[in-house]
Amino acid sequence: MKIVSLAMLATVAMLSGCAYNASPYGASVKNVESIKFLNIKPVAVAKFESSKPGLASITCRAAGPVTVSPSFESYIEKAFIDELKLAGAYDPASSMVVSGKLEEVDFSSGITDGKWLFTLVVSNARKESFSIKSVFGFSGSFVADKACQEVAQALGPAVQKLIEDVVRDPKFKQIAM
Repeated sequence: MKIVSLAMLATVAMLSGCAYNASPYGASVKNVESIKFLNIKPVAVAKFESSKPGLASITCRAAGPVTVSPSFESYIEKAFIDELKLAGAYDPASSMVVSGKLEEVDFSSGITDGKWLFTLVVSNARKESFSIKSVFGFSGSFVADKACQEVAQALGPAVQKLIEDVVRDPKFKQIAM
């Protein structure tokens, strides 16, 4: 009976695959400095939206999902707030409110390379907005397990690049003023 139970447990574990969890976000010194350089007054950040609300995982090959908690739009919102806080440009009580809508989030996990893709629309309460398409490349792998681990590990740096693309766009300063 124990052998049957162990065999069933092993089969379920193999069939269920495993999840590749993204690491918590780490702020970028480069982004903090870029925000400081803009010399904007502190802004508030509204809850980010998404064209796929609540999306928290994307399947990676047949190896399992790459997951983030609680969702991709929340992960990016929190990362954006972290960068603004460290730059001294965040005030949740500010009348200038910046928001974001994640129109696209996806990745590829190729044999030789991979990439994260984001399209984010940044706007303010005056209905001014602009769109950023950000691509972050990283190494790939022939082995699915390794490739999917690399996808999960690359999410943080990919979001750093997304925020870099946002704050370096001249339209961001206009939106945040």
